[in-house]
Amino acid sequence: MKSFAAGRTDAIQFARVLILGGFQLIRSTAQKIAVLTGTVALSFTLVTVPAQANGETVSPSPTTVTGCGAFGASPLLEAPVTGGGPEAVTVSPDGSRLYVSLTKIEEPGSGFVSVLDAATLQQVAEMRVPGHYPYAGKVYLNAAGTKGYLGTNSGTVQVFDALTNTMTASVPIFDSKAIAFSPDGAKVYVAGYNRVITVIDAKTDTVVDTWNFDLAYGTFVDIEIDPTGSFAYVGGLSRNVVHVIDLRSGAVVQTIEVGGPPGQLALTSDGKTLYVTDGFNGKLVVLDTATRSVRNSFSSRQGQQLLLSGSEDRAFLLSGLHSRIDVVDLTTDAVICAHSLLPDYRHGLMDFALSPDGRRMFVASIADKNNKISVLPIPEEENTLFRDVSGMDQFEREIRWMANAGIATGYEDGSYRPLEPVRRDAMAAFLYRFHGSPEFAAPAVSPFKDLNTTDKFYKEITWLASMGIATGWPDGTYRPLEPVQRDAMVAFMYRSVKNTHFSAPETSPYKDVRTTDQFYLEMAFMSANGVTTGWPDGTFRPLQPVNRDAMAAFMYRLNPLGPSNLLR
Repeated sequence: MKSFAAGRTDAIQFARVLILGGFQLIRSTAQKIAVLTGTVALSFTLVTVPAQANGETVSPSPTTVTGCGAFGASPLLEAPVTGGGPEAVTVSPDGSRLYVSLTKIEEPGSGFVSVLDAATLQQVAEMRVPGHYPYAGKVYLNAAGTKGYLGTNSGTVQVFDALTNTMTASVPIFDSKAIAFSPDGAKVYVAGYNRVITVIDAKTDTVVDTWNFDLAYGTFVDIEIDPTGSFAYVGGLSRNVVHVIDLRSGAVVQTIEVGGPPGQLALTSDGKTLYVTDGFNGKLVVLDTATRSVRNSFSSRQGQQLLLSGSEDRAFLLSGLHSRIDVVDLTTDAVICAHSLLPDYRHGLMDFALSPDGRRMFVASIADKNNKISVLPIPEEENTLFRDVSGMDQFEREIRWMANAGIATGYEDGSYRPLEPVRRDAMAAFLYRFHGSPEFAAPAVSPFKDLNTTDKFYKEITWLASMGIATGWPDGTYRPLEPVQRDAMVAFMYRSVKNTHFSAPETSPYKDVRTTDQFYLEMAFMSANGVTTGWPDGTFRPLQPVNRDAMAAFMYRLNPLGPSNLLR
């Protein structure tokens, strides 16, 4: 047994982690068992739309956004769970079985692992967790899917045979928060909440080493092993760090500051990139493992649990208390849509898992008398490229984000035309899609004298008007084919996020914008929040038309501020 001290403690930070660290402690109060189909439970917030020769357009019936799902789509399958709330779900490596951890309320303190057929959600076996009032933690399976490990609150890590669905060993480990396997499967590493890492020999299921760390290292919340098997990455929650641990000696060889309390870690298959959730600050932190430094961090709201897609171009972030799963485009480092669950899920999403092919997501949720496992369809990923946009373009990343989020579809010839001005009708389409293409019945009578009910983007323009985002001109026109000026664009965006707590500064952030100008408040707000940066000469040029590339940049930066769309 080895012990490691960092030389100092911090009671305030430790208290903070105790407050933030209560993961998966919610219990359910009732259940039923059955397999249900056809129940609408999800509202996917974005849709892709085809392009026509005369410009961007919206399809009459929404389809899908890459990695997100069809708008209003039903789960493929649902199964209410009996006896207790499903607190964790794991998929077998071949995708045929689900392992659901739960504690049954009619048998207080009785932990179980329910084994379900992944195709039907019917239970095929059930394993009771031995011990005194045991809690069944998340199941971790070896690469072959033949053996499973799960932590308990009764001082053991339980081992079971996944072929016979029987418990085979109780390894005495007092504290177990997360489990990981060496690449060759010979060792099992158990990270304990109280700063302990225990090493198990996977052949004999006996403890072969224990590494203890003092309070200064922070509470351990997750562990990932690099593909070489040489190092482990461990989240130190109360210290806002990720530790790099040498697996030969058990010593911390480096500590990486991540700016906030780490939640879950996800290492890419090549071991080059480590993603770290920071739900406290609403960030997803990107670490370069070669330099062991933060490469980037960006807004991801408050998702704590993290999954990478099979391509590793997308990340799914589960926010249990907000009943939402955000989809992050990792090629552009931004949220592209959210799976928002209906009110019967509002009491909490507990855990989720992806099928090996990445096309199905299994979600464990709890609600009063409605605990369930849901199977969600995940469309095949596709990263859109426009023939006239390259890596040399100033806003190439932002344009790709617009395409991947289904906000911009381009033209029929495959172009985006980044330097063309944005027309007021196309701007309406962009903002409508940015808000997730919400259901809306366009009025039978147009609110604008120059807009016909048969005009392209009529629905989108009238939706903007109904939301108070677009007000038109004093003469009652909308002027859909006119270019959008930069000050008007900022006004549209300001109304879109509905901020009511901003006071405009007494001094203008731009040399060509006066505090008495129309839309000064809106321009100042967007400047203060980094949505608009102006020109290098310190001007904003409010009356100049907005080009399509700049529009993409504005919306990309607006995304974290969020209305109720991507951020719903």
